Amino acid sequence: MRLAPAASIAPSLIRAIAALADRHPGTLRLFYGEDTLPTPDFIKEAAKRALDADRTYYTPNPGYPELREAIASQVGRLHDRAVDPDEVVVTASGMMAIHLAVEATVGPGDSALVVTPLWPNFVGSIRVAGAEPIEVPLSLGDDAFQLDLDRLEAAVRPDTRLLALASPGNPTGWTASPDDWRALVAFCERHDLWLLADGVYERIVFDRDPAVAPSPLAIPGAGSRTIVAQSFSKAYRMTGWRVGYAVAPPEVARTMASLQEYAVSHAFGVAQEAARAAIRDGEPFIAEALGRYRRHRDLAADRLARIEGVRVPIPTGAFYAFPRLEGLADSVGFCEALVRERRVGLAPGSAFGAGGEGHVRICFAVDEATLLEALDRFEAGWRSTRDRGISR
Repeated sequence: MRLAPAASIAPSLIRAIAALADRHPGTLRLFYGEDTLPTPDFIKEAAKRALDADRTYYTPNPGYPELREAIASQVGRLHDRAVDPDEVVVTASGMMAIHLAVEATVGPGDSALVVTPLWPNFVGSIRVAGAEPIEVPLSLGDDAFQLDLDRLEAAVRPDTRLLALASPGNPTGWTASPDDWRALVAFCERHDLWLLADGVYERIVFDRDPAVAPSPLAIPGAGSRTIVAQSFSKAYRMTGWRVGYAVAPPEVARTMASLQEYAVSHAFGVAQEAARAAIRDGEPFIAEALGRYRRHRDLAADRLARIEGVRVPIPTGAFYAFPRLEGLADSVGFCEALVRERRVGLAPGSAFGAGGEGHVRICFAVDEATLLEALDRFEAGWRSTRDRGISR
C-alpha cells in the first residue's frame, strides 16, 4: 500500500542522538532544549488542585476562557498592546500552535520562507501541510547572527504565502530588534505574506531591561497578518506539560481552534490550570531562572572562546550556545562520535537547516558542574577530531 507524501518526513536528528545516548550510559545530555531542574512547586500545586477539582473533562477547543483572558492580559502588558481573548487560542504545546498556524495559512502548491538555522519542526510542519519550505539562512557576523533582508527578497516567490522565524532563535540565540521586526512586517506587507513568529523564548533574553524580547505584536498594524506561537515550556520549566498558545487575528484563532479539534481536540485541562498559575505567580521565578541562564551563557561563551578552531556567536536570548567549528563538514558524525567516545550529547547543527552545518548546539540550561564537564568533554572530542584530520 502507498503511504501519503507526509510519510517521507525524515526522523529528527536530535532524537537520533538521544537514542544513541540511551545506549551509552553516563552520557551528559545537552542535546534537548529543556532545563534539567523540575517544574516549580507552585505550578505543580495548582495542577494538584485542578485534579482534585476534577478539571479532567473536555475543554473548549480554544482553551478555558479564564486562561485565554490571562494570556491576553499578560501579552498586552508585555508588549504594550491591547489583546482580546478572541485573538488567543490555547494549544496542546507550542509545537501544536506552530502546526495549526501552518495548516491555517499554507497548503499544496504554496511555499513558505523559513529563516534558518531554526528548530526543524517548522520545516517538518510545512512539508506535512503539503507546502514547500524555502530556507533562508541568517548571516554570521564577527560574533553574532544577523538578519539578511536581501536574502529574503531574493528567495520570495509568487507562490510564497508565509514567512516563519523564531526570536529569540533556537538554536542561534539571535534576537530580532524592533527595527528588524518593522522591516519584516513591511516585507510581509509588500509581498502579501503571513508572518509566523515563534516567541517561545521571549522571556529568556539577556542584556535587555525589561527582560522581554521585542515582538511583532508591538508593531502598529502588524496584527492583521501576524501569528505568534508561544509555549509555557521554556520560561516555566513545563516542557512535558504540552501546553502552549497562539496570538492571531480572531478569524485565524478560530480556524486554529477548529483544526485542533481534528488533531488533539484541546490542551489537557489540568495543564491549562497549571499554566494559569504560571502566569499569575511566575514573575519572580522567571527573574531567578534568567539570572541562572545568564551566568551559564557567560560561562559557556568564555570557555568555548578559549578552544582553538571554535567561533562563538554570543546568544542574546534562549539557552543555547551554537558555536561554529572550523572545517567541520559532518556535524552528525561528530556528535555521534562525541557520544560514543566522550559520553557527551550535543545537537548537530545540520538538524537546524541551511546555515547550521559546521555548528553544534549546546544547551546550557543544566547545572554548572554538568555544563563545565560537558564543555571539557566537548573540547577533548574536538581536539581529537582535529588531530585525526577528519573535520574538513
